[in-house]
Amino acid sequence: QFLAKNHVDLILLDYEMPVASGLQVFEMLKANENTAHIPVIFLTSKDDKETVMKVLSAKPEKYLLKSMPPEKLLKSVNDFFKGR
Repeated sequence: QFLAKNHVDLILLDYEMPVASGLQVFEMLKANENTAHIPVIFLTSKDDKETVMKVLSAKPEKYLLKSMPPEKLLKSVNDFFKGR
């Protein structure tokens, strides 16, 4: 509902969420013509190889770990926008 009423430039998406996994939400976003264009960066604590490979195969913009220092996170997001 929020995305139907608001323009966003980027979605930071966690992998582990209470109702649906981040990957399920990502797939729903990409399947909807109104949200398919919104870039998604996963920001999660999941760093096991299986999860990382599963998410990367869906082709998000980036996969970042919550454990990274805040300044590196900010730089990564800024670099994403500079590249656009």
